[in-house]
Order: sequence, then C-alpha cells, then structure tokens
Amino acid sequence: MKKWTKRISIAITTLMLFASQAAVALARAGGGKGGSIGGSSGRSFSGGSFSGGLSGGSSSGSFGFGGFHFFPFFWGSPFYGGGGSAFGGFFSLIFLLIIAFLILKALRSRSSWRKGRGQSKSFGDPYTPSSSNGWGASDDSLTPVDITGRPITNERNLQRFGKAIQFTRENMKYYAETFPRWDRELLVGRVRQVYFWLQDAWTRQDLSGGEEYLSSSLLMKYRTDLANMRNRGERNVIKEPVLHQGDVEFIHSHLDESSQHFITMISASLIDYTVDASGKIIAGEDDNRLYFTEFWEFAWEREQWVLSAIYQEDAMEITRIARGDES
Repeated sequence: MKKWTKRISIAITTLMLFASQAAVALARAGGGKGGSIGGSSGRSFSGGSFSGGLSGGSSSGSFGFGGFHFFPFFWGSPFYGGGGSAFGGFFSLIFLLIIAFLILKALRSRSSWRKGRGQSKSFGDPYTPSSSNGWGASDDSLTPVDITGRPITNERNLQRFGKAIQFTRENMKYYAETFPRWDRELLVGRVRQVYFWLQDAWTRQDLSGGEEYLSSSLLMKYRTDLANMRNRGERNVIKEPVLHQGDVEFIHSHLDESSQHFITMISASLIDYTVDASGKIIAGEDDNRLYFTEFWEFAWEREQWVLSAIYQEDAMEITRIARGDES
C-alpha cells in the first residue's frame, strides 16, 4: 500500500473515532433534541421536511452516529431544534473543515510523489557531453539504430583506440602545464567550432574567413573543390550537423621545436545531399541522418589551431596510431 493511501486511511479512521466520541458528547448534551428532519411521514423539502424522514436524535433512528449527523449540522435551528444546535453546528463546521484539509494534504502528497517519480531518470541525459558511447545517446528510446535495428555507437573505435586515447590524454595534460593552448577543454571547443563553421561554409559554398579555421593547403584544396561543383551547377547541402563535446576524443598529440599538431576522433552526424541548379536532389537524401566517425588533424599555425587534414579510419596514418606504432 502506498504512503498516500495509508495516510488517508489513518486520517479517516482517526476522524471516525473522534466523530463517534463527539457524537456521544452531543447526544448527552442534547438528548433526543432535534426531533426528526422532516418527520417520518414527510415526503418533500418543505416546512422542516427533507425527503421523507431522515430521523435525528436518539429516539428516532438517527442518520449518523447517535445524534451526530454529517449533513447539514451547521445550517441552524430549522433542522435542529433547541439551543444545542448552535454548538453542534459550529462543531460540525470545524469537523468538516478538518476532514477537507487532511484529504487535500494527502492528495497533494500523492501528487508530489507522482511528480517526483516521473522526473527521476535511470539514464543520463541522452545528449550530455559526458556520454561515453560516442553518439551521446544513453536513453534507448533516443539511441540511433541502423537499418537492421542495431544501435549505432562508436564503441568499437573507442576500444580500438583505447590505449592511444589514454596516452594522448596524459600527454596533452603534460603539455598544458607549460602551454595553455593544449588545455583539453579549449581544444574540444576549438574542434567543435571548426566543425560547425565548415559545414555551414561548405553548404553556402563560401569559404570567406577560412584562414581562421583551415590550414593554407586545405583551404586551397577546398576552394578548388567548391569551384568545380559550381561549374557543374551542383551544391552539396549539409543540414543539422551534430557534434557533442563528449563525441570528441584525442588519439594523438605531438609537440617539438618545429611543429605542434594533434589528431582527434570525432563521432558526428548530419544530413547530407547534393542538388543541381534547379534544386533537384541528385545524390543523398534530405531526410536521412548519417552517422560517421572521422579523424581530424589540427596544426598550430598563425598562432591558432587550424584544421590541416581529415582522415578516414582506414587511412595509413590512423592505422599506425591504432597499432601503437605512430612516430
């Protein structure tokens, strides 16, 4: 039995006992006073009659507890003759108010219990930065699945690069003690900033200001790629890109007198399709979200971190890192 049920049961039982004792006291004080509510022969609500004889007092078969009636005690002497009705009516009003208060309190307690139960979570926020599965979805109802119904996660890559991730984390922490630019939170923020800028710029086919985000060589390559697409009358559209903080892991870091760079594994998603000059979709789908893992390399150039290369997981550079024999 739930707490709120017990509370109501205890309250009603207590009030019933209290009411019976009060009824005895009233009966002793008023005796058979009050006659009958309408008399035993009445059949209408008129001249002191109420629906044919709900009798009161100790001598006429009372509806209540030996002279203690539930309705309507506090309506005055037309229903209760004599001087005892004033005291009885006042007492009944207080009694009913107490019952109403206790029942309301019990119902509020029940409502609070339900509300608290509904807000409790057995899983973490599905899109918190600390998500460990790489896609930021720990609630089964929000976990992306493939066409076979299997959950889409980055668990395999997290295991594959587990040693590299741990080593790089410690390495970067050591670098950050001397060079603040290696602070992990700063780097995660920079990776996400470049990721979202690039998706937007690529869709607009406008790399203006790209010097702040891309290395010189990569910026030149992307400008050439976009120029070729425009010549063909095509545009690659990227919509709703997602990359959470918890989906960024570092698998390699390097610092020496001549260069500084790191490689991050990102687990992201987006909608990707290509349209022609008329807006007709010629590749991809505009309602299908793609989940992917890529490896982005950043280099320290012009006093800032810029994207210098993007690798797929089967690239030689990434394979060496996974094997643990990177230089």
